[in-house]
Amino acid sequence: MSDEEEDYMSTKYLETAQAFESTRKETYSERRKKQLREQQEKGYIKPRAQLEKEERERGLKQHMDEKNKGMKMLMKMGFKKGSGLGQQQSGIMEPIAIDLKAGRSGIGMDTQLLKRAREAEEEEARKRVEIDPEDYRLLMAQRAKDAQYTRYIAAAVSVCEKLDEENKVESNILWTLKPATLSTEEEEKEEEEKEEEEKKPVYPQDMVDKLKALSLEHQLEALVEYLRDTYFYCFWCRAKYDDKQDLDTNCPGTEEDDH
Repeated sequence: MSDEEEDYMSTKYLETAQAFESTRKETYSERRKKQLREQQEKGYIKPRAQLEKEERERGLKQHMDEKNKGMKMLMKMGFKKGSGLGQQQSGIMEPIAIDLKAGRSGIGMDTQLLKRAREAEEEEARKRVEIDPEDYRLLMAQRAKDAQYTRYIAAAVSVCEKLDEENKVESNILWTLKPATLSTEEEEKEEEEKEEEEKKPVYPQDMVDKLKALSLEHQLEALVEYLRDTYFYCFWCRAKYDDKQDLDTNCPGTEEDDH
């Protein structure tokens, strides 16, 4: 850089800007805003709590002098201002700071609450089983998949019941695959369902257990296959075809991915 060129990083530019700002006349809007700010500051009444806090902080910042009664008592016992307490003068040199207590709980309650919270965290950490991130991701994915299968099974059982009833089928073991729900409608119709169940034939428990022991995926496959073979109904198309030939020709396939 030549000597003739000015360094824009120097303080000269800043000093020039400050000098210009000091000599510049304020506009009417700037003067008006300044007046409004001053009026608001003058008219602002501080809350009592804020006034007490400011007065307390002002008092705590003041050092005790010889006129203070506590200081007089200490000096009579050999204390010298600026030194520490104790025979070896190794104690504190300033009064113990005030720790204001918030809330209305009893003395020591805050400590107990902190202790309980810390113990709860330690207990939770002790119970928490460390799991590999990849295993956790797979677990969450499987749970989501099972939840989706459960919804599909519930819908498939409903379609199966409807078509069976339309064709005068009184019972079907596939109806037992309907997932248990906590809907209010079922609670209101609990008595009606009990009466209907009494009329329906009871299937051997081992057959029901064997059917429910299947994975959710295979349970859904059994329902979908029954609907296709019996009523030419495709669960994934949500449509009923005229016959098997119509189903095989116009339905994309037996799997959800085919649709």
